[in-house]
Amino acid sequence: MPAILSARAFVAACLLTASCCAAEAVPAVRGLLVRLRAAPAHVDLQPDAATRRRPAAAAREDARWRALLAGSGLGAEPGLRLEPVGRDAWRVVFDRAASPAVVARWTTALAARAEVQWAVPNEREQALQAAPLPDDPAFAPADGQWWLHPAGGSDANAIADRLRGVPGLRTAWARTTGADATVVAVLDSGIVPHPDLDARRLLPGYDMVSDWDDAAGRGYANDGDGRDADPTDPGDWVSAADQTADPARYGGCAVQASDWHGAAVTGVLAAATDNGVGIAAATWNGRVLPVRVAGKCGAEVADIVDGMRWAAGLRVCRRYAGTVDAAQACAEWAPVNPTPARVVNLSFGGVADCSAAYQDAIDELHALGVVVVAAGGNGHGVPTRPANCRGVVGVAALNRDGFKAVYSNFGPALQISTVGGDTTDGAWGPLLADGGLQTLGDAGATGAASPSYPHRAGTSFAAPVVSAAAALMLAADPSLDADDLVAGLRASARPHVRSSVLPACSAAAPGRCTCSTATCGAGILDADQAVAYAQAHAQGLPYVAPNWPAQVVDDDQVRQAVALGADLPGTGVDTGAGATDGSTPGATTAGGGGLGVGELAALAALAALLPGRRRVRARRSTSVDRR
Repeated sequence: MPAILSARAFVAACLLTASCCAAEAVPAVRGLLVRLRAAPAHVDLQPDAATRRRPAAAAREDARWRALLAGSGLGAEPGLRLEPVGRDAWRVVFDRAASPAVVARWTTALAARAEVQWAVPNEREQALQAAPLPDDPAFAPADGQWWLHPAGGSDANAIADRLRGVPGLRTAWARTTGADATVVAVLDSGIVPHPDLDARRLLPGYDMVSDWDDAAGRGYANDGDGRDADPTDPGDWVSAADQTADPARYGGCAVQASDWHGAAVTGVLAAATDNGVGIAAATWNGRVLPVRVAGKCGAEVADIVDGMRWAAGLRVCRRYAGTVDAAQACAEWAPVNPTPARVVNLSFGGVADCSAAYQDAIDELHALGVVVVAAGGNGHGVPTRPANCRGVVGVAALNRDGFKAVYSNFGPALQISTVGGDTTDGAWGPLLADGGLQTLGDAGATGAASPSYPHRAGTSFAAPVVSAAAALMLAADPSLDADDLVAGLRASARPHVRSSVLPACSAAAPGRCTCSTATCGAGILDADQAVAYAQAHAQGLPYVAPNWPAQVVDDDQVRQAVALGADLPGTGVDTGAGATDGSTPGATTAGGGGLGVGELAALAALAALLPGRRRVRARRSTSVDRR
């Protein structure tokens, strides 16, 4: 495990995350996440409940931290305090928003200490969001939920009947529609009331957004306090007035209306189904655990990490004491979640390699049998974190016809692909866009005002489709552990579609392209066969995948699109993935998916030049708003 994100790598990452670039709207880094070697768990540092006596481990840890802060020079920072994160890591909080250079300097200083296992910046992650589709009524099909229908179609069908990329959920429902005992946690911006969201399926969740300044009456939490038991989304709008009132906090954030991203992700997974109202969802039954980790300006890594751990039933701190005393840093612990999730859906992330802070939490969850499903990101480049972390089911987004959606990231870190809606971006968008996935939302620009049914697109919405398939698998066999779930999703996937005209996904063709097992995971999600895998597992039988026929996409619309020229300009960025399964001839790249400084700069420059699309750093995978 790396001890540190180097200063050079941190500055390089800024070229994409824009956390240190004036041209990009991103919040400043406000501290570090640090883990000491052989660190005791936070719960083991607390005084004995009966005697109030501090354990010996607390005194040792306090002494280690004081020596570390003094020896590194960080202890001279004004207003410095420690806050527990994860099982045994710490958030080192500055009294001011630090520049990237300051953060890199302190990260380097801490990493030089032998007692430090790792140190990473506590950056704010953004929702992985693609560009919006147009609102025109004729753009989307009359049935906005084409993605729930059986997989099928061929080049001979009309475009509305070509569904070679859908997950076959309607077919899976013949096996199971879900089970109430299955819990899926949605780590996102929270939920809002909606007439098509069954409150009986919602478990009492939690709000993990910690940033709130009582004295100033503002903060990223935007709900009047920090962490609490209310996962309601108060809105994540950022106004020019916010930036004027608190430039240190909001000056790097984009001005925007509230997005209601958490409601949209939850709607894909668990909107009320078979109730005669609105839309259906991927699952009819099962419980949803809303965990709010994102507020204004995105989500902080520390809040995401603690949100994952709380969702899995582990202890996390609710309220910090504001001290450098390690034994006393948590003033109040959050109540332990009594309904631990088996699946954690996360549609936020950052354009960087998986950090140790993420990986430690993911490993903890994996040991408990919890699988993390994460959106792969929408920069048509390398997958974002935590989708690129070990043990995570990273998801790529497909068009309804089975090829990669224009915005979706790709690379060997991803595990599987499914529909996420395709936008009108790129030269081919007007011919190949599919209208997006219809889900739940709200029309309010700031606070929730009027429930709506928007069409959205992005890997944010591909991820809950995969989470739903995992939930259906658990309904068929609750004994499946995290490895079983990943193995089943991969073994049951349909082969990627092929084409004689569409290019293979590569740095030269980062837009719409045909996937391979090296670029978009094991194949196309097939929910029906994923459940069949679980049913076989429950009976102790081997699973035998169908002999899938080859699907070739060479229809008239595709040929017309390719004749227009490149869908998107080549990035020159190596995703570490070539067309290894012979899906389509094309440029083959090699490597591990890492980005060099020059490559990062090239991709950042490309993003700035692309017309008509939002800059995708590491955002929500949201996009289509059709109200």
